[in-house]
Amino acid sequence: MSFARYFKISSYCLIAAGFLAIGATGVIDTLSLGLFAFVLALSWFVDTPALAKRIPAWALNSLVLLFLAFSFVDYRFVSRSFVVSAVHLLFFASSIKLLTISRNRDHFYLYLISFAELLAAATLTIDITFGIFFFIFLFSAVSTLILFEMRRSSARALREGLVRPLIISSELKGTGMELFSRFPARLMLGMTVGITCLILLLAIPLFVLLPRLSLGALNRPPSRAQLVSGFSDRVELGQGGTIRESDAVVMRVRVSEPPEKLPSSLKWRGLSLEQFDGKTWRRGNAARQRILPQARYYKLEEFVQGTDLLWQTFFLEALLTDAIFASYRVLAVSDDLDFVQRDSSGNLFTSRHVMRKLRYAAISDRTQPDIDAIPLNMDIPEGIRQSCLQLPALDPRIETLARKVTQAIDNPYAKAQALESYLRSSYAYSLELPEALQGKDPLAQFLFETRQGHCEYFASALAVMLRQMGIPARLVNGFRAGAYNSIGDAFVVRQYNAHSWVEAYFSPYGWCEFDSTPIQPQRAKPAFARMLSDTLDALDLWWWEGVISYDFGKQYNLVLGVRSGVADSWRKAQVALGQLKFKSQAAINTLDFRNIFVKMPGILALLLLLVLSGLYSLCWCRRLWFRRLMHRLRRAVHLPDENAAVVGFYIEALDMLRCHGFSRGLSQTPLEFADSLQDSPAGEPLKALTHLYNRIRFGASQSLAASGEAQNLLKALTEALRLSKRTPNYADQRR
Repeated sequence: MSFARYFKISSYCLIAAGFLAIGATGVIDTLSLGLFAFVLALSWFVDTPALAKRIPAWALNSLVLLFLAFSFVDYRFVSRSFVVSAVHLLFFASSIKLLTISRNRDHFYLYLISFAELLAAATLTIDITFGIFFFIFLFSAVSTLILFEMRRSSARALREGLVRPLIISSELKGTGMELFSRFPARLMLGMTVGITCLILLLAIPLFVLLPRLSLGALNRPPSRAQLVSGFSDRVELGQGGTIRESDAVVMRVRVSEPPEKLPSSLKWRGLSLEQFDGKTWRRGNAARQRILPQARYYKLEEFVQGTDLLWQTFFLEALLTDAIFASYRVLAVSDDLDFVQRDSSGNLFTSRHVMRKLRYAAISDRTQPDIDAIPLNMDIPEGIRQSCLQLPALDPRIETLARKVTQAIDNPYAKAQALESYLRSSYAYSLELPEALQGKDPLAQFLFETRQGHCEYFASALAVMLRQMGIPARLVNGFRAGAYNSIGDAFVVRQYNAHSWVEAYFSPYGWCEFDSTPIQPQRAKPAFARMLSDTLDALDLWWWEGVISYDFGKQYNLVLGVRSGVADSWRKAQVALGQLKFKSQAAINTLDFRNIFVKMPGILALLLLLVLSGLYSLCWCRRLWFRRLMHRLRRAVHLPDENAAVVGFYIEALDMLRCHGFSRGLSQTPLEFADSLQDSPAGEPLKALTHLYNRIRFGASQSLAASGEAQNLLKALTEALRLSKRTPNYADQRR
């Protein structure tokens, strides 16, 4: 690969990394992204220097002025965003430079624009896609800036009449520079990888030790906020059609218990709905109370019911809701949230996060109630009685069915379990709802006609039947636990995991969960597809938890961990030294010193022999390693050993002559240049060195004495130039 091709590929990777980073934010419109992508691809094939000569400067200046005026219009009336209009301006400037690039200055402007796009993306997103494009940008920047400096220095050297054959392009074959026409791309790639890794290694301590700041007001996920299907503060029955489910990720949840120890009924509670008018469930107008933080947590309960506690860490995507999700019953929520509010129904709220992700922890008490401890005649609070026992006029067959199922049961909790089991076993789950469900009483049609429906119908039927039995009940919207990702050690919750179930009130335990929806098998995926999906989810979770959410608390824990680790290692080292000292003392006490003194000369001789053998082996290995390294380096630049030395001596001679006022013209061959200096004291050694250079460069000579001869000729040339300064006649001739 030639230098020109490698430099072009590296430059385009750098420019494309900035473009993709800003494109992945989801802020820029599709039309702008498509137009710039077209210009970027077109500029690869267009002869940009020729195009730059054909377009007059006044036309480009006029076009720039017109787009500046359009930027103002874009900001005020089209995009209505300063950031978006500024990015449009960057795209326009980059497009103009891409199509008219002809000088080093144009490349430099493109690099600056790409860097500006990366900075803009950093303020607009915190997604892992930005991290990927940042690493691509960093790698490309290291390579491109090295090559750019080589290109710029080479152009300057050529203007001054010097020779820099390392970056001669492949198009110059046949000019006598074939020896250097092939660029060492592999060596350059390896060097770039090494420098990039070194930069990242040096950046890790800075990332770990620098104080954490806020994520900023403009940080956001790459996509728009999700309107979660199946989850809302309103459930309406009687609508026909097919429910379309989405596999978009809603949240990831990491728990304190292994998945095999968790129940299959694990769910993430969102909102409860109490008011039912026969077709629609709504939340009551309960006032919200703000919870004050205590010791880095918002404390919600004063006591626990048992020892079955579950710690959860939630990583929520940007959602169009202010609800806080957690496993019920929530004891506390971490103060990572801006604030926490709770209403009389136990619903938890925080600030809306339509433009950002959320991370918080929650502690829940999942202790199951003891049926025998529940009284037959429960004492129901008046507020719960008014909100969770009211019923509209419904089909009387529903109450008849409920009493028939529970007629032989006295315990209220056992009645709820019986209704739950009956609905789960007697009806079918379906996302396809016929038009017949659009009647006046959709719940009766579900129970007695269609006998199939989705989770909202199952939960509604159970809640209504429980209320008819005098048991307070309410509908709850949230999510099932989701699929467990063993790579990321977290549950991945998607939109199709949205679910509705029931909470019933039983004194003295309070609200208890019941789910009458038949258990649906998890969606099957091919093994490779599932592994790839789990890997990407785990990588995204690592980025969010280990990089984005790396805060002062984690810094403090890291420092404490390092400190305790060092102290523990020091204690272990002291114990080991003490044991070694004790064993050494015991061994010394058992030694017979008379025999040691007799055998001492032989032992010393053996040790001396071992030391000398080790030193010899080390020197031999170092020489062998050094020879192999030099051999690989010479092969990498495609220069034979003697050829490289002679060429180097000749280039050094040209530099020396230029310092004394003798510059080789661009049109002169090496021999013509030597002939032009035949009257000078340096003429004879220069001509001999030039003949040797031509023989090595363009012949097939492989003489082992060539480098020594070239070195002697260079010394003679140096001496001749030194003497020429002292010769007045020659100095006068030069003047």
